[in-house]
Amino acid sequence: MRILGADLPRRAPVRGGARTLVALAADGRVNEIRHPVTAGDLIAEVVRIAGDEPFSLAVPLPVAVGPRAAKARPFESVVRRRLGVRLDPGGRAAVQADRDAPSGDTLLAALAAAGRPCLPYPDRDRRVSGLAEVHPALALKALLWHGSAVGESRPHEERAALFQAFPVPEYRAGRGRASWQERAAALDLVQRALGKGEPFDFGPSREALSAAGAEAEVELAGSLFDAALAAGTVLHYLDSPESCVFVGERDSGYTILPADGFLRQLVLRDGPREDTRLFPQASVLERLGAIARLRELDLLDVRGRGRRVDAELHEPPLYEFDNVDEMLWWKHCRHLRGPALPTEGLEELVVTLGVADDGKPLRLERSRHRTLSFRFVPPASWRTHLATRDGKTYALRVRHAVYDVA
Repeated sequence: MRILGADLPRRAPVRGGARTLVALAADGRVNEIRHPVTAGDLIAEVVRIAGDEPFSLAVPLPVAVGPRAAKARPFESVVRRRLGVRLDPGGRAAVQADRDAPSGDTLLAALAAAGRPCLPYPDRDRRVSGLAEVHPALALKALLWHGSAVGESRPHEERAALFQAFPVPEYRAGRGRASWQERAAALDLVQRALGKGEPFDFGPSREALSAAGAEAEVELAGSLFDAALAAGTVLHYLDSPESCVFVGERDSGYTILPADGFLRQLVLRDGPREDTRLFPQASVLERLGAIARLRELDLLDVRGRGRRVDAELHEPPLYEFDNVDEMLWWKHCRHLRGPALPTEGLEELVVTLGVADDGKPLRLERSRHRTLSFRFVPPASWRTHLATRDGKTYALRVRHAVYDVA
């Protein structure tokens, strides 16, 4: 799959403004840079670069817009309240009011007309082309926060307030009243702070900035930086979804940004479940049959009692949980990768901590609490890997799941 990132202003470019399209090579380096003048030029370049391969194109535009005639999308208020970043309204009413501005709808329609229909979100299986909504200011704030010592040992509420106050330097025209010299200094500081961290390639923007001597050249360097930041975020999301966060819903609006465990917990707390069907049509065993090898645990079939079935997962799904209690609460547990487990009748889990598959197996048993939760069994084996109620986020892979089915 080809990974591309575009810097497209929603309004007419300011004096010295630029539009930029970058494409990443297989190793994540920027290997193509284009400056399309119009949306048609952008579509032509995307089709040419992608060829016959699927692609993911990151853009800072409202891609998924719900049918409601609202000015803002639901996730935008979450970003404003919890992350302290105010995005331009991207609801249906705002998009229709500014018909001259590019939007995800126009890009999707233009790509379909060019013979390259796309999903309004990136396909993590890398089989179907798609757009991805990435806002550089939000992604940059998350990257600058990574590794910061501010609030490292403070309670969650204080860290959240500190992150909201974390500033994003003004390095683009139109975001403030800074002169082009001040914007050049801000962009230089940002790039030096980020360093050469994978999978972001800021080499072209560094070279452009080092040769910049006028407002148009500084704006070009900033546009290159934003396009590379957007493309690198999508690559990061496809390669390591546990290192990013998908804020919002695919149909009503979303954005993607890099995130550590703290930011994921800050954004996704008490969020909606992916599967909101009240009555699933298939039984638990039918849903498990495609993703696991099933084995009966009981020797005898006793009338009036359920059957205990062990499911050994072919592809161990990756989850993460917030360590907030002596138990694993499913409402603080999020699915990241692989098949999602049915929770009806789920009684026991055998898991390994961490993203890799080579950890020590640990057991979880269903608690008696009415809310879906699991006890750490035995507690001593878990405490060698994590402290009690440290509030951190841990990744785990589910190797076996035991169900009590009718």
